[in-house]
Amino acid sequence: SDFYGTKDNYSRESQGYTVQGGIQSYATEKITYRLLAGWSRFEYADVAEDDGFTYSAAANWNISDTWRTSLLATSAYQPTEREFGSSQRVDMISWGIAHSMIRGKLNATADINYRHETHECVSYDTADYNLDIITGRVGLSYTINRYISINGNIEYQTEINDGSAIHNSYNYDRWRGNIGLRFAY
Repeated sequence: SDFYGTKDNYSRESQGYTVQGGIQSYATEKITYRLLAGWSRFEYADVAEDDGFTYSAAANWNISDTWRTSLLATSAYQPTEREFGSSQRVDMISWGIAHSMIRGKLNATADINYRHETHECVSYDTADYNLDIITGRVGLSYTINRYISINGNIEYQTEINDGSAIHNSYNYDRWRGNIGLRFAY
């Protein structure tokens, strides 16, 4: 097939559509939630097509004036990050907590995320595998004034494939640290 030939055969055409409906409301004065469900479709050239049920659910709880927590679960169809002409379904759930300290100038956060990638439409057999990705992160942000803030975080991530021997090189554990300066006007 010409598709597997040179780099010139990679398509630049992809389209995605999502239609969801749902509700958003307050469970209590401090707890809000949003529930959406619907249908999504992803197309890549004439090679990959996926469609099916998708969802999005979120809950936020303002525990106190200084503590907040959030829970988020979503799904989507999208192109794969490693294989051309292939698409995947992603299901993700994450939970985080934030604490505001020193009169709102210093903020601490922690979160954990689980992501499952299922390859739905593949252009060749070796692209047919699934991944589980787990990420944990802690961070601090300090607001110097209304224009400048400093932030930093440390993140740990592990990636595990479904046991396919050809994809063992995709398994990894990674630590990453970030420091940033933000200017706002």
